[in-house]
Amino acid sequence: MYKTLKSRVLYATGGMLGGFLVLHPYTMVVYALIHLHKEGDGFHLHWNDITLRGLLALDPTMVPMVSAFVIFGGLVGLLIALILERKKKLLTLGVENERNRIAVQTLRELMVTISHHLLNANTIIGGKVRHCRKLVSDKDVLETLSDIETQGRRIDATIRSLREITEMKTMDYTTDGTVTMIDIDEKIREKMG
Repeated sequence: MYKTLKSRVLYATGGMLGGFLVLHPYTMVVYALIHLHKEGDGFHLHWNDITLRGLLALDPTMVPMVSAFVIFGGLVGLLIALILERKKKLLTLGVENERNRIAVQTLRELMVTISHHLLNANTIIGGKVRHCRKLVSDKDVLETLSDIETQGRRIDATIRSLREITEMKTMDYTTDGTVTMIDIDEKIREKMG
C-alpha cells in the first residue's frame, strides 16, 4: 500500500513539475508566436521576444495561470501512475493465470498417467479374480475374491470420478484439517451403485 501511494505521489509531483516547467512556458511561447504573427504586417520572429515570453511564464503575476497548469500536470501524472498500476496488476494476474493453467494441465497429465497404470493393474487383478473363482469352491476364498472384486470396482469408480471432475470440492483428510483431499465420495457411490 505504501509503495503504491509513494508511486502515485511521485508521478503526480512529476506531472506538477512538468506543468510548471514545461507546459506553461510552452503555452506562453506559442501564445507569443501567434500574437507576433497577427499584430504585424508580416511575420517577424524576434528571439528576444520569445525568450522574454518564456521567462515571463515564471513571473509571480502568472500564479493563477501556472496553478492551472500545475493542477493539470499533477492530474496527468496521477492518471499515468494509475494506468501503470493497472497494467502491472493485469500483468501479475496474467502470470498467475498462466501458472494456474500449467498446474491444471500438469494435474491432468498426472491423472491420465495414474489412471492408465491403475486401470491396467486393476484389469489384471479382475481377470485373476475371475480365473480363481472358476478354480475354487471354498466359501471363504470366494468371499475374499468377492471383496477383492468390489474394491477393484471401487478403484475403477474412483478413477472415473476423478476424470470427470468439473467442480473442486475438498474435505479434511486429517482430523486437524491441515491436509485436505478432493471430495468425490458421492460420485464414487453413484458409479458403483
